[in-house]
Amino acid sequence: MLPLLYVVRMDVEDDYLGEFVKWYDTRHGPDLIDTGFHSCNAYHSVVGGPLICNVYEVPDLQIFSSEPYVDVRRRDTQLVNEVLHKISNHSNTTYAQVQTVGVPEAALSPGDRPSRRGAVTSPVVSTLRLDVAGVAEDRFLSWYRASEGLRQTDRPGFIAGRVGRQNGKHPLFPSSQPDWIVLTEWATVDEAIEDGAPDAVADRYREALGSDVSNLTYNIASLSATLLNATNWTV
Repeated sequence: MLPLLYVVRMDVEDDYLGEFVKWYDTRHGPDLIDTGFHSCNAYHSVVGGPLICNVYEVPDLQIFSSEPYVDVRRRDTQLVNEVLHKISNHSNTTYAQVQTVGVPEAALSPGDRPSRRGAVTSPVVSTLRLDVAGVAEDRFLSWYRASEGLRQTDRPGFIAGRVGRQNGKHPLFPSSQPDWIVLTEWATVDEAIEDGAPDAVADRYREALGSDVSNLTYNIASLSATLLNATNWTV
């Protein structure tokens, strides 16, 4: 089984970024792990935006209404009094992983807990956000599996690819992002960049799907900090 992907994006005021990183690494990330998050991965965009592109893995949507999660806002005065006033372009989006390339088969097996071998832990990720017309969803997934994902497996530095579709909404910050995400894990920034500039990446999808694909936005982000919940994973 694979957990839900929870992607949080935002820009941070330049003069607050250092304090934001310190707060995230020492307070917010650990707090989220304590609520039951499987993982917290802080990525900073080097191509595209917004700057912050945090990728979390969570067990279900109910975690956002749980008492421990709600209590984070009660206890973390810096979050409420400072951080939320220093950010912009904020979105919180939860995706079910509907297709993967390069994720070990053992991580796809059903079970009570996900396998750590399927976790997102790569040094670099690229994400393509897009909308796909309902009549083209099967064609999109087939094309990704047989063409785009297969092509990327031969690229230097490719680690894994994941296609996700929005799965419910955050109760406080319902997302208006496109319904689909293609998240690709890479070994280095340079190898991710070599896979194509944002326009070139988007053009591959447009060539395959034509007018059935829209709202394409691409970024590449480098890992800043990562935390794994020691008790939530199998080996």
